[in-house]
Amino acid sequence: MEEKVNNNGQHSKVDNPFKKGCNPSYVTARSKLQQKRSRLNDDIIKELRLRRGAENLLRATGNKEIKEKVLIELGFVKSKLEVLRGDLAELNSSVKTYQNENSSQSVPMITLGLKETKDTNFQTVFMDYIEEHYSESGSLYSQPIDKLHALRKAIRTPERSEAGIELLITYYNQLGLIQKRFYPPGRSVPVYFTWYDSLTGVHITQKTLGYEKGSVLFNIGALYSQLGTAQDRGSVSGLDKAIDYYQRSAGVLKYLRDRFTHAPSRDMSTDTLTLLIQLMLSQAQECVYERMILNLGPSTKFSDCIVFSQEAAMVASMYEETHNAVSSKSVRNDVPASWLTITIMKSNHYLAMAHYYLASALLTSKELLPSFNEIVEMLEKVTKRDAKSSKHIQYTEDKARQRLYCRSHLNYVISLNETAEKDYSFCRMLRSNDDVFLNVLHTAQENAQTLLDKVSDERDFEDIFVSATPIVPKSTQLVQITVSDFSKFKVEDFFADLGPISVFSAQHEWTSPRTVKLTKDEKNGFGFTIKGDVPSVVIEVEEHSSAQTNAILDSTGQGMKVDDILVAVDGVNVKCKKLKDIKALIMSEGSSVELTLVTPMTPTSKPTIDITTSGTVRSMNSSSSSNDMHQLGDTMTGTWRNKMKSLTFLKTKKSPSESLRKK
Repeated sequence: MEEKVNNNGQHSKVDNPFKKGCNPSYVTARSKLQQKRSRLNDDIIKELRLRRGAENLLRATGNKEIKEKVLIELGFVKSKLEVLRGDLAELNSSVKTYQNENSSQSVPMITLGLKETKDTNFQTVFMDYIEEHYSESGSLYSQPIDKLHALRKAIRTPERSEAGIELLITYYNQLGLIQKRFYPPGRSVPVYFTWYDSLTGVHITQKTLGYEKGSVLFNIGALYSQLGTAQDRGSVSGLDKAIDYYQRSAGVLKYLRDRFTHAPSRDMSTDTLTLLIQLMLSQAQECVYERMILNLGPSTKFSDCIVFSQEAAMVASMYEETHNAVSSKSVRNDVPASWLTITIMKSNHYLAMAHYYLASALLTSKELLPSFNEIVEMLEKVTKRDAKSSKHIQYTEDKARQRLYCRSHLNYVISLNETAEKDYSFCRMLRSNDDVFLNVLHTAQENAQTLLDKVSDERDFEDIFVSATPIVPKSTQLVQITVSDFSKFKVEDFFADLGPISVFSAQHEWTSPRTVKLTKDEKNGFGFTIKGDVPSVVIEVEEHSSAQTNAILDSTGQGMKVDDILVAVDGVNVKCKKLKDIKALIMSEGSSVELTLVTPMTPTSKPTIDITTSGTVRSMNSSSSSNDMHQLGDTMTGTWRNKMKSLTFLKTKKSPSESLRKK
């Protein structure tokens, strides 16, 4: 339930029609985390205002005593800000909350938190615009505006489910319709949107609809990442879903990055989004590796271990790229410090697993091993041995040399796992979570040590002169970005009564509505012809007919003309009615009828239309960039000029349903 203020200033309870996919009660651990993040954001805003005020006072005053007090207060404020931002970073590092309970033995994943927002009021601005542009009473559209408010309120607390995704996409698609209805090109609309940076907690307020759409897109990508992490990675079906969700998260974030070049907040900057895309793909590839291990089980076959080795090397390679992105100067100070540790830990861990499986393959029982020549041929494909390096030894038929070759890989495994454990011990934020990752590292270390003990001998001193041969990363299923099809989510046009959006939109202009009164002539009837459904257009006014000579003109001095759009019949809105229904309505009025008409105004510039392979039509005016915020995701279904051509200028023989003349 929510409160609504009626015309008498009284509060009344109304149901939110968008309950599906919405979780306003904060009942889950994730929701409690979001609630805590929201409180931290508010505290950060309060301290930022205090700091701004103190800095202004410091510049304005000349009193030495006041300056000393302000400097002391400013120091307290800055310290408080550091503490709050540390708390927020710790929340963003909380991996335990988002994990599936059945995945307690799996390596934890990084999940994106949702951006928080404040309420926005569309009512005054939209009502005024309806009266100004559409020449209708804004009060007639109070209910559609209330529905828009209810939908926006619902998307602030989406469920971690497919229904939550659908709710966010529904609002995003609704914003596309709102943009066409109320946002004319080149004109600012004073509706302000406030969103909090999900990483830094700083709030940004802008009045561009593109900022609102971009923030919703970010939350769709973040919610996909939470759905991926919530899957049961102990089952093949759960891993399949996790892969799909991470790929979809990367797809939404890429769409946002490619169309959002002037980000006002750090979490939506190009560098940050590039990092998040790489992170989502790395986690999807990690799930591919886990699914392979789950499918084949603890296999000791030579061929299986070789595949495991290259698959793990691919995951390690992708996490190394992610770590490099996190380490870059442009994002390092914005993302949680634990991300830096987790990504390098995972890179080291999966690289260790790659070398472990390679050693396991070579230590398979002799009965299961292929011939020596086949092993050498396989190793040449799987590893990148530097023939000029004395440390990269070659696998030979000598048994002692073979054991040394295996020890070089196992020693490297132990070294990598020790480095990962050391990184873990230095990260306070990871230690505050449970020790799942640490347990995984310990298990891997024990397995490697057990295998190393089998091949150790008295000549172990040779190990210090050799190093493991690098493994070539390769995957049986290299993950790719998945682009979600938002068009399959149908959205209701809340303002459909304004008329078909292809004609009655903020991009088009027409004259003020005028009313003409026609009297039926005994020979020619009313004497005009209309054509087309939604809307119907006057295509002919016959000479010497009632429509031409007997029309009672309005104050503008204009009667009925060719190309006029019929908007009302005797006060009944017919913008969205079909031709047959309009004809029946006119003929039912008897010998006279009052018609309300508007005349389309010639546009000053005709946009270029680009039809993409997906069937989407978007504006490609040279005077504005498609990457600008106010055009983010903007699509068009056609232009008025194209529509008028199909309705007005395609002259055909009139059928009885098109002509309103008395027979």
